[in-house]
Amino acid sequence: MEEVTLRGTLDAIREDARAYHDWRREAGFWVTLSYRVRRQRKHGGAGSRLLLGADLLLGGVRRLVSDTRLPADAEIGPGLCLPHPTGVVLNDRVRIGRGVAIFQQVTLGEWKGDTPEVEDGAALFAGAKVIGGVRVGAGAMVGANAVVHRDVPAGATVAAPAGVVRERT
Repeated sequence: MEEVTLRGTLDAIREDARAYHDWRREAGFWVTLSYRVRRQRKHGGAGSRLLLGADLLLGGVRRLVSDTRLPADAEIGPGLCLPHPTGVVLNDRVRIGRGVAIFQQVTLGEWKGDTPEVEDGAALFAGAKVIGGVRVGAGAMVGANAVVHRDVPAGATVAAPAGVVRERT
């Protein structure tokens, strides 16, 4: 894992804010900010340890606005957008590119020691589950409630089976 620089963290925070219409009012921004400060504190240089107070404060804010889990060991590129951050769970070793959108109840989980990688510009919609050493290609979309256990090519869309309407008998 590369060392996290303060300049890189500040640049990522600026790009994260641009992902929202009004970042001050968006729970997803505050969740992402909490992740960025925690990652800087844990993986930055020696001076980053001074961020403990900010990390604890933002961690409290994150718990108030959302139950999202963004571990400091996860590698998340700038521009992450969490429009509805409730229930998002990421494995510690997941890798996420730039400008990715993740909606509520999405899980990126480990299977047999392998974790997912989500490339730049991808979108994962409500309830999607991506499990194991799967790569979601750049600009790909994973639809609501889809379960992904194989690679998704760049620009592709994965959709869960549509509900079947049956007549009452």
